[in-house]
Amino acid sequence: MNSLDLNLQDLLHTICLRSPVNLFDEFMTECQKWYEQPAHSFVEMRTRDNKKIRGDIFEDFSVLYLKHVRKFDQVWRLQDVPTEVLEQLGMKRQDVGIDIIAEKAGKYSAVQCKYKKHRSVKKNILSWKALSTFYALCLRTGPWEKYIVMPNCEYARQEGKKSYKDLSISLRPLRKIS
Repeated sequence: MNSLDLNLQDLLHTICLRSPVNLFDEFMTECQKWYEQPAHSFVEMRTRDNKKIRGDIFEDFSVLYLKHVRKFDQVWRLQDVPTEVLEQLGMKRQDVGIDIIAEKAGKYSAVQCKYKKHRSVKKNILSWKALSTFYALCLRTGPWEKYIVMPNCEYARQEGKKSYKDLSISLRPLRKIS
């Protein structure tokens, strides 16, 4: 477990001790406070304004959600997936669309996480264009039990018919975490 995972678990533990009405919104508020606090060096400025770091934090949150709420047996960020699992799924470690691999009862699910900065004026929607490489990669690798999309948005726009393999875990279910 890296230091980001430990810090995230500490933050979630602290939030849970407060017994908030909505754990996910409280988590997002804490993240936003961190992103907006004054920087005291160029390194801090770059870190706070780095979209990759924001995405990594949301991926770490998603791993914990899939493990503890959705009860997957194993959940790995792409860089942590055992080599033999990657080979079995016909994948490489390079991130080109699948961020997380989750396993339950020997069956694997591909997960795409998307963190988008919220705008107060209109709904946040994840576009089909933002998901197209994920779905293309899912069709070329696997076999996959589910294609899971996890945005911090109200919903993810889908094109075509929804398959039994498609699962979107967006803002509404995330806000129901107890």
